[in-house]
Amino acid sequence: MKKIHIFLIAAILLLALTGCGENQSHTVKIAVMGDEDAFYPGYKEGIERAERDLNKEYADSGYNVQCEFYNDNGSYEEGSAFVDTIAADKSVDAVIGSMDMDISKTAAYVFDNAEKLFIMPFFLYDDVYENNNYGTVLSLCNSARTVGELLKFAAAETTAERWAVCAADGSFEQAETRGFLQCRPNSAIQTVDCVSISSLENNFDETYSRWETLGVEGVIMFPKDGEGFEILKKLKKKNPALICGGDTAFDNSDLIFNDAELMRAMNGFIIAEEFMLADMTDDEKDLVREIVREYTENTGNDFDTWYIQGYNAVRIIADTAIKNKTVNSSEISEILHKDGYDGLMENFSFDSKGRQQTQTYKYSKINESGYAEYFNIKK
Repeated sequence: MKKIHIFLIAAILLLALTGCGENQSHTVKIAVMGDEDAFYPGYKEGIERAERDLNKEYADSGYNVQCEFYNDNGSYEEGSAFVDTIAADKSVDAVIGSMDMDISKTAAYVFDNAEKLFIMPFFLYDDVYENNNYGTVLSLCNSARTVGELLKFAAAETTAERWAVCAADGSFEQAETRGFLQCRPNSAIQTVDCVSISSLENNFDETYSRWETLGVEGVIMFPKDGEGFEILKKLKKKNPALICGGDTAFDNSDLIFNDAELMRAMNGFIIAEEFMLADMTDDEKDLVREIVREYTENTGNDFDTWYIQGYNAVRIIADTAIKNKTVNSSEISEILHKDGYDGLMENFSFDSKGRQQTQTYKYSKINESGYAEYFNIKK
């Protein structure tokens, strides 16, 4: 009888321990890389809001979400050191990449080898996806080539038929240029001149004179940094009717709202959309309205779509992990490759190399008040 009692007590203890194991807390730990001083408006706040929302929504799930920022202060050396640190940290389940494409190119290789999910909310060189078979590297925005194609379709919807293209010499900007030049929309538009940004800066009057001779009606720019704004102001001073467009290097609300001349020059400017914008449900619209109100009240700043990009970068990781009860990067990546993810204001689907499969071609135009108005491209 005594042996039976001992056996029963041991069995009860075993069941109790098993039950505790099932309810133990799991942390989805996400490393967020980048230069915090260079974050786009609202980006960090979107990440922090996602963390709060997730921990509230999944409070009874046994999972919690933790985001940790790794500020590289704009230094490639610091960013690269963080890559090694994060890769070796077994407590980190996933990484949100930096806007520095050189750091992120290195990070993609290291994190894929370490089997850590690497989410890129910013642009990354096209060849990172094209030349590798990374299983855990996923992009949340359009490729450089797609940006060029979007601008070609957007240009075809304007009244301008004769276009000039100027681009920086970097591989990303050159990929954008190829996308624009090789895209063939069903329209009469043609590219009549193509120059480098540096050539236009150094020989502005000579280049503009040639464009007048060629009858240029529109200019597409792919700058590397912020040099495009000064060029745009000079172009608009020469010809206010000139139709201009570019990539999201021109999407800088802080700069636009603090420079009256730039705001005038940006009126009507076409920007190829890098975000995967989608229609929203009524509940999602209510949430966005609440987020916008909270953000503007707390910061005094205008709301920016980068808030949503930061928000979705966290949620795509944590929602997929918690709903599928896994913090294994390879498993989460496999699920996202297969099912994609419907986020707030954005839907994502991935090809076999982790690139976005564009579902809706969109572009925006900056209005006279400095705000973006969105348009679907008619293909």
